[in-house]
Parts: sequence; structure tokens; C-alpha cells
Amino acid sequence: MSADTRWTYKVVRFKSATFFKLRPDPDEVAEQLNQLGQQGWELVHVVEGYGVPSPVLYLKRPA
Repeated sequence: MSADTRWTYKVVRFKSATFFKLRPDPDEVAEQLNQLGQQGWELVHVVEGYGVPSPVLYLKRPA
């Protein structure tokens, strides 16, 4: 990528197939990330923990 690369950003709250699951299944997260990756998105940050009911994924791709 050149210094002139422009980015598009996406914020996704991970949603588990099992609504009441306390911790997300790593395979489910990987599946969702693989789908996003096929669309050109790159994961750059994840926020999870106290006060965050499910992981929030921050992604980018060239505009």
C-alpha cells in the first residue's frame, strides 16, 4: 500500500448463534472473520471485557 492509500472502516458487534452464551465460540468468531476477510476486510482491533456484552470488531480495507 502506498502512503496515499485511503481506508474504509467497519465496526461489527459479534453476535453468537447462541444468544445466552457468556463467551463466544472461537470457531464462530473465526467463521465470521473469514467471511469478512473474503470481502477484503482486515481485523485491526477487538474490544471485549467488562461492560462489553460481546466482542466489538474493528476492521479496515482499502477504499
